[in-house]
Amino acid sequence: MHVTIATAPCSWGVWYQDGKPSGTPYETFLSQAAEAGYRALELGPVGYLPTDPVLLKELMDRYGLYVCAGTACWPFERFQSFEEYKPMIDDLCTRLVRMGARDMVVMDGTGLKNLDEPKAQWSRAHWKAYNEKIGRMSEYAAGEYGVRTVFHPHVGTLIEYEDEIVRLLEDTQTDLCFDTGHHAYANGDWREGARRTIDFLLKYAEKIPYLHFKNVDGRVMRRVVEEHLDEDAAFDLDVMCDLPDGIIDFRELHAALERIGFDGIGVIEQDMPRATTAQAFAAAKRNLAFLKEIGLID
Repeated sequence: MHVTIATAPCSWGVWYQDGKPSGTPYETFLSQAAEAGYRALELGPVGYLPTDPVLLKELMDRYGLYVCAGTACWPFERFQSFEEYKPMIDDLCTRLVRMGARDMVVMDGTGLKNLDEPKAQWSRAHWKAYNEKIGRMSEYAAGEYGVRTVFHPHVGTLIEYEDEIVRLLEDTQTDLCFDTGHHAYANGDWREGARRTIDFLLKYAEKIPYLHFKNVDGRVMRRVVEEHLDEDAAFDLDVMCDLPDGIIDFRELHAALERIGFDGIGVIEQDMPRATTAQAFAAAKRNLAFLKEIGLID
């Protein structure tokens, strides 16, 4: 087993191109990521870090970092043809190749509130048509650029629950960016030691070459379930917590990764919408130290 550890702008509270919600300047993110001990990173939302490959490479070299993957969030349900989103694939993949990266982390950005028909009412044919858009993207990125698409199931999107994930795997050749926290939130429960995330990883190991390490605060999750809170409220309550503190036992996760012989990228990617830059920096250091402590990384 070998995990190439990385971080991402999300861990500094950056979800959008303008750096919000935290407002962390990109050079602060880069300098603190390097100081915390990271060497690899995802690009995060397109436009947060400079998109010019020459400038980006200069920044990476300055801080002793390199790009392991790009990040995209695209509204697939709204696309009527491949030509609508092909330019975005070309733009990101071209930049990734220039940076020496070979993975593209993609999630759905349609927005459940923007659907013409609730996804629970979709027919199998509707799901197949939707999944084919993702499959087409994966085939194109691999064939034209040698870039692997790893699709990220995400809370509050069209692909979040296990049946939706499995259907995507059945309909396409796309691999997964398996986010432990998002999977536990959408498919598990609030009890400490819940194993559903680990069991899914073991069952679909051959389709999971890329990980996001995240954990779920059981006390907050219990409140979410009992009070029927939506995901926005849950994230504002910091439902995603530091890796040592949540319902997923990372020592068991380590054992599972050993069992499947995992050899890929693992991004410590905290969703911290309300954290200050200082708090995010402290969490980034603590989480990295924890994974070293339990032997999951060197």
